Amino acid sequence: MLIANEVSAAGDIAWLGDATRRGKEVLCCVDSIASIEILESGLRGRHGGRRVPVLVELGVAGGRTGARTVSEAVSVARRVSVSASVRLAGVSGFEGIIGAATNETAEERVDHFLQELRRLFDVLIAEGLFAGSQEAVISAGGSVFFDQVVKNLKCAAPQLPERIVIRSGCYLSHDDGVIDELSPLGASARTEGDPFRAALEVWGAVLSRPEPTRVIVGVGKRDASTDGLLPVAKKRLRRGERTPKPWRAHGRAVRVDDQHTYLDVDSNDDIAVGDLVGFGISHPCTTFDKWRAIPLVDDDYNVVGVANTRF
Repeated sequence: MLIANEVSAAGDIAWLGDATRRGKEVLCCVDSIASIEILESGLRGRHGGRRVPVLVELGVAGGRTGARTVSEAVSVARRVSVSASVRLAGVSGFEGIIGAATNETAEERVDHFLQELRRLFDVLIAEGLFAGSQEAVISAGGSVFFDQVVKNLKCAAPQLPERIVIRSGCYLSHDDGVIDELSPLGASARTEGDPFRAALEVWGAVLSRPEPTRVIVGVGKRDASTDGLLPVAKKRLRRGERTPKPWRAHGRAVRVDDQHTYLDVDSNDDIAVGDLVGFGISHPCTTFDKWRAIPLVDDDYNVVGVANTRF
């Protein structure tokens, strides 16, 4: 199990130590001497002599977690190498927050970051900090540029067995919002061939049409993410029909409450109470965690299975 984050809360560290003592391999990240010391303190007497495997995380200036430079990350790795509680298992990074800058595209900046992550990995190998390891892990994990992760992290002639771990959550379903807009493989990029298409939809019934241009649908923040873009009215199903039709008229979500979505529609649109509306969503990760079970359907919307989530 790879925890793609630093672990610093006392209860979490206790769980980590207990899992390690039972022979489970659970990896987490460290990005500073302080993060190592708090692990060592919390693991004392808990890990049964088995050192917890950690990944040294590299970050970006102004970004999220992670050492800000390769030299800082190397210092963290050296500290790990003399610890009795943790051992160096590899390196980690997250390119998903990197966007375009004044003189560089997002793709160019992502490439540069991933090349630095690979350089960090190679420096640690050259210093012998993976001595005795059967393999080392190098991991990155945004949902937009995961093809670049493979291209930049893969080594043609590795000096020791290495495992590339991609943590791209949205690859599983793509989306109809921010991921599609940013992805070079999305429909918005007008790429050649067959672009990625969203596999995740959230359906709800029309509860009310209180005004000619206002429709209220029984889908809310408890059902679909709203942190990227508001849900997109994508398909509709009239009562008595079996096959959903693309939304051809104007239907736009303008507000989402806990259990209701407000749609603006054309006054001559024939949508009525009881009709079903299928929404495309933006940022699937925060929709997955709202459902314990997600129905899987075929092209005719027959339910053929269930995906159980683990959030």
